[in-house]
Amino acid sequence: MGSTVGVLVLVALLVALHVGVAHSEDVARACGRLNDRLHRARRPEPAGRPIELIAVDARRLRVRYRYPPRGLRFAKYEGLRCAYDAVLAEACRALGHEHLFDVLPPGSERDAERCRIELLLDDFGFHLDDAA
Repeated sequence: MGSTVGVLVLVALLVALHVGVAHSEDVARACGRLNDRLHRARRPEPAGRPIELIAVDARRLRVRYRYPPRGLRFAKYEGLRCAYDAVLAEACRALGHEHLFDVLPPGSERDAERCRIELLLDDFGFHLDDAA
């Protein structure tokens, strides 16, 4: 039974070789089209979210961070601060601008960096004072 399978494989290879030689131009064209499809230039995927969505999140979080409701727990407030800082950092990355949120600990220096970035983003047209 093993020799029968070997003979069948050999015959299949010979037939494929004969068809390939007889229709070499067609096979070459088909291979070329396949190669073109596989290597067709694709549009690069954006590195992050659209800047419009980042701006909406920045406006929404800024209002919630700057004007917290009465009785808000400290942990929730810190979560808002972290989320707001993260979206500001994301906006900076999207615009190709440097920020220091990754290296500054919470405190007055980080607050100053937040104000600097808010002014920078306002210059870029984010208008963070417009409540969402």
